[in-house]
Amino acid sequence: MVEDDLDVCKFHRLFLNKVDGFELVCEAHTIEDGLKQVQQHQPDLLLLDVYIGNRNGLDLLRQIRAEGKNVDVILITSANDAHTVQTGHRYGVIDYLIKPFSFARFQEALNRYRANRIQTNQTFSQQELDRLLHKGGQNQVYTLPKGITKETALRILACLIDANDWLTANELSERCSISHVSLRKYIRFFEGEKLIQTELIYQSSGRPFQKYKAVPESSHFLKASFI
Repeated sequence: MVEDDLDVCKFHRLFLNKVDGFELVCEAHTIEDGLKQVQQHQPDLLLLDVYIGNRNGLDLLRQIRAEGKNVDVILITSANDAHTVQTGHRYGVIDYLIKPFSFARFQEALNRYRANRIQTNQTFSQQELDRLLHKGGQNQVYTLPKGITKETALRILACLIDANDWLTANELSERCSISHVSLRKYIRFFEGEKLIQTELIYQSSGRPFQKYKAVPESSHFLKASFI
């Protein structure tokens, strides 16, 4: 994280601690120290302010790219002018958080980053690349596999979105009026499309069970096209 305002840093740390799976590995308050920290710690994700003292955080972004560093970057800033947005886009910024922002928007940015993160040993089909590189919200096109219907998929996902919380298979089956056998097919489809999160719950006795929750981007599915 590179941010010169210490009070803002405090809130960012509090927000970050509330999102599972993320850890703050370094913090800097100047452009120069930020570059050193990135070079030393090689973080996966950089939270970067634009106005840092009398300097511009985009200069740090340019230097990082010039050195061939593949760190993902989220700009956290009050700068919302076209030049800043366009420059950030050209240098591979994956999201923008305009100050002030809510924890929900911060969490959404991190969850989106996690869902779309490319692993080093990952390979892609043309369809997967199209979805990754040409994210279009309601303009996105999904290919439904055999046994999956548009109407039922929309109904199940809408139930998860409306719940805005974790649901077990039993709870989801009851809400959507669908059998467990059919539900499992749709759950596998949603998992493959990264539209839901899953969590395995271990009980003191008996078999473990899974819970499901819609990811923030899943609402795009409700307005997408299907083939």
